[in-house]
Amino acid sequence: MHRFVKPISIVSFTTIGIALAMSSICSSYLLQRDDPFLAYGHFFGENITRDGYQVVFQPFPFAPMAGDNTTLNFSILDEENLNIHNIFSALVITDKESNETIAQIPYKQYMYSDITIPYKFSNNSEYLVTLETRIIGDPEYQAQPLTATFELIVGDQTAEYFKTIMLYFVTPVCAAIIIAVLIYELHWKKKKARERRPSTE
Repeated sequence: MHRFVKPISIVSFTTIGIALAMSSICSSYLLQRDDPFLAYGHFFGENITRDGYQVVFQPFPFAPMAGDNTTLNFSILDEENLNIHNIFSALVITDKESNETIAQIPYKQYMYSDITIPYKFSNNSEYLVTLETRIIGDPEYQAQPLTATFELIVGDQTAEYFKTIMLYFVTPVCAAIIIAVLIYELHWKKKKARERRPSTE
């Protein structure tokens, strides 16, 4: 006599999914606020492409507030999406509304083109963040800098932060759960069909 294991219900999977999604949100929020070093490495975010080069910008926290210890993270990549060695970069931060330059970080040599520049904003506002990069060995961008300007909102961005969490955490978790449900149901049905086949012995 064969006994069939009842498949896990969709409700159970949904409950697990919600729990995982909420855990992801809470974990990402805590990591964002308390451990900026976890943002270091190869960065992914808004990007600007010029002459085969790609400049990627990711602030950390994702939604900075005035007074936060913010890091402005950049990756400068070549046409093969690889990092560049031995660059010189400077940063200019401008208030978007008044067009006033509020900070100028001078050129500094970086041996690797994933770079992090710490900065604490004094006011909640909209800013323009311009990275200037001189690339050693490039005839054009060694003489004059490769520039990339990004908009950055400093202040309450609950909606924007929620959108980021949904995109990078909740959506992948939910997709994985749905795929797991489908695979499990398919496997269980096939197993049940095999068990029901009459024995030839």
